[in-house]
Amino acid sequence: MKTNYLKKYIISSYILVWALIIFVAGTASLVFHAPPVIMWIVRNLIAWSPTYLLLLGWKHFRPDETRKAFIKRCFSGKVKLFPLLCSFALTFGISVLSLLIFSVITGKPMLSYVSLGSSALPLSIFLSFTSGPTGEELGWRGFMREEFNKKYGFLKSAVCQGLVWCFWHALLWVVDSEYTDWRAVPYVISNIVVITCMTVLMNIFLERQNNLIYSVLLHFGFNIIYVFLDADIGFFVILTILYPVVTSFAVLIRSKAVKGLPA
Repeated sequence: MKTNYLKKYIISSYILVWALIIFVAGTASLVFHAPPVIMWIVRNLIAWSPTYLLLLGWKHFRPDETRKAFIKRCFSGKVKLFPLLCSFALTFGISVLSLLIFSVITGKPMLSYVSLGSSALPLSIFLSFTSGPTGEELGWRGFMREEFNKKYGFLKSAVCQGLVWCFWHALLWVVDSEYTDWRAVPYVISNIVVITCMTVLMNIFLERQNNLIYSVLLHFGFNIIYVFLDADIGFFVILTILYPVVTSFAVLIRSKAVKGLPA
């Protein structure tokens, strides 16, 4: 019977991250009452769990290849400045546009929803970049993308990847969210829709140039605004509308540009 390495990796990644959230982050917060910066560092270490799992358990997930060959392939595509800037600007721009629309609806200036927080700006940017953007991509868009692409066409593969990725965050929706009332429903829906759409966008970039730097910057463009964001659930509702629109347009362009590939 052929081993399903993808299934093993997905199940293992869920078990690992949930264990780390409960026992490491939970202990740091509830027992040691760690300050916000320390908790941020703890969350960053947890965000790297897909990479720890993949590299430390390599022989269990990809026994027919070396780590070096895999990593080299993940960064083999050409790095071009304009697409690189576009990868960051795409997700960052959607968030800014959503905030602009939200501010118009509420009648308040955009900057009223931006808070620099208690950490220094360079430290906040550094911690944001070294969390999910650099910690998760080797596992999700490196290993998992390749495995799903072996099974399905472009769109189905991307959607499957997105759903695995978004529900990997599921425990955080419960323990690390301020939305514990009715707002939890649109918040969870927003996470599912936005993360899945963002995965499709990442795969479009990676299909053209197989280099994880593009998905890292696209991921960072999405994450960075939430470091300073202080908006209500309406912002996430707007994101839920904008992401499918932008993603559908991107898929249409991709389908026309890459004729013959399954969409």
